[in-house]
Amino acid sequence: MNDVDTDTMSDKVVVQHGNLCPVILVGHGSSGTSIFSRLLRNHLRVSFGTESQFVVDYYRRLNRYGDLSDDANLRKLITDISGERWFQRCHKKFGFTFDPQAAFSAVKERTYRGVLDAIFLQLAQYNHMALRWGDKTPGYATDLPVIGEICPDAKYIHLARDGRDVALSVMGRFWGAQNIYTAAQEWIEAVDAIDEFLQTLPSEQKLEITYEQLLSNPVPTFDAVIEFLEIEPREALLKELEPLLNEQLDAGNFDKWRKKMTPAQRRQFEQFAQPQLQRYGYETEFEPTDYHPSALAKMYWRCENKALQYRYPDYWKDNVYKARKLISDRLRALRG
Repeated sequence: MNDVDTDTMSDKVVVQHGNLCPVILVGHGSSGTSIFSRLLRNHLRVSFGTESQFVVDYYRRLNRYGDLSDDANLRKLITDISGERWFQRCHKKFGFTFDPQAAFSAVKERTYRGVLDAIFLQLAQYNHMALRWGDKTPGYATDLPVIGEICPDAKYIHLARDGRDVALSVMGRFWGAQNIYTAAQEWIEAVDAIDEFLQTLPSEQKLEITYEQLLSNPVPTFDAVIEFLEIEPREALLKELEPLLNEQLDAGNFDKWRKKMTPAQRRQFEQFAQPQLQRYGYETEFEPTDYHPSALAKMYWRCENKALQYRYPDYWKDNVYKARKLISDRLRALRG
């Protein structure tokens, strides 16, 4: 079968979407976006796959494909996109096998957005979702203006999480920061970029919640999400979801930094990220400072971070994939 958890999907209440615009879930990696997207998929029937990672890249190279009203150009774009690892990962996770010809036939508007709709809705149909797709790719945090150009009608949900807990979660993963300095800088860059983008949107297109709110108050949080996404029947759905959310979420799985970070680590993180922590209402411990590390200290932390990443076999596998992808892309560009 597929990875959709049919035992926890809403079977008694028929979920009705009053708006089928895409749902873009944003947040730094390890902010709870995987958990949250699974809840949205299983309970609200918004179709989320794995991290797409290709949407921005192909938009930036659209000029290579020419006029998409031409069948050959449209087929080439769909074929090239189908080589991305999103399709392999969705096959592994859901059992989904992409059909390029079906996607070609399903394109309603000969635009890049039309192509994305055809691709992502094919997964939605396979998983018996509503005809509404979502995407959660933390790497898009600094490219949200591009996503906004592609999907001007989308609704954006920012799931924020205390940067200190994020640091604890990512350190030790091949793709994550390996020291406090890098963890703080990457978290700051992501949340600042997300905040800047959200400020350009009207209120009806954006919703910010925190991971801590989701865990400690799941029903009120989901109530806000259901209203924001224009889903009905709201009250009946919440009543059905209450026991499921309380069962599936670990209410106390936050504020780990209080016990697992040393005082020195907590102080260092705050020295860099205190304004951002306070923006989202997170408690801080230390007085504000105008601390600015030297260029030598920054270079040392960056080098240390990279050296520690080199320990992971998956780091090299990921970079080999990216190198092959880059070479393949360059060759396609040369062939015209």
